[in-house]
Amino acid sequence: MNFDTGAGLRTWTAALLLAVIAGAVFSAGCSREVIDFPYADERYVYPEGGVDLVRVHLGSIVDLRPEDQRRGEGHFAGITYPGDESWARPVTDIYRDALARDLTQTRLVELTPLPSQATYVVEAEIESFHCRAERPAMGFVLPVLAGAVGGFALGDDTSSRLKRTALFGLVSYGAMPMPLDQSAEVVVSLTMRDRDGSVVWERTCLGEIYDRVAEPVTSRRDKLYSERYLPQAVKRANACLLGQLRQFLSSE
Repeated sequence: MNFDTGAGLRTWTAALLLAVIAGAVFSAGCSREVIDFPYADERYVYPEGGVDLVRVHLGSIVDLRPEDQRRGEGHFAGITYPGDESWARPVTDIYRDALARDLTQTRLVELTPLPSQATYVVEAEIESFHCRAERPAMGFVLPVLAGAVGGFALGDDTSSRLKRTALFGLVSYGAMPMPLDQSAEVVVSLTMRDRDGSVVWERTCLGEIYDRVAEPVTSRRDKLYSERYLPQAVKRANACLLGQLRQFLSSE
């Protein structure tokens, strides 16, 4: 009985190569980098009204985000990120620092270290604070088509063409940039209380960022896009909140 050792070797080599590439490609989709929050300084300063700034204490920051935002979820077609374990600091601390910077740098109020020193106490509730990546269906079809074209062009027979199609299609998933819709959403409610604890003002604002980028299907660059879009979304939400807070303070 004769065995075609050359064909068997080629089969095992192709299978091994396919397994190695599959592992490399799909492991690239796992993002474990620690995410920071590079928040820009506020360049706008509210005009002074000729009176002393209102003294405000920044009180509690409560995290009311849904569970899917806290843990992060999804693969390939739709991904909500980053999960809490990816942040360098808790989201409540991140937002507290961002709000404090905007309040002081715009010279809207004077922040006090103790509530007893302030006329008002401002509290915040974070209702949404996340990024979302969604890939159009065409982003999954084109790599397969590219693999089919390469496989049938370079294969010698039906079997080799099918193997090469699978190989090239897998490589295309990890290497070919495809359209990817990225968004960031921040929803925050601010409440202001007087010295008696009564609510004198409250508002909710939304900050959103939308963008379309090109990334391979298996790519997960959560750190890059979280640090790019979420600070912008926070800045927009705070601009809305502080603008309405200024109207209230001006009317007092």
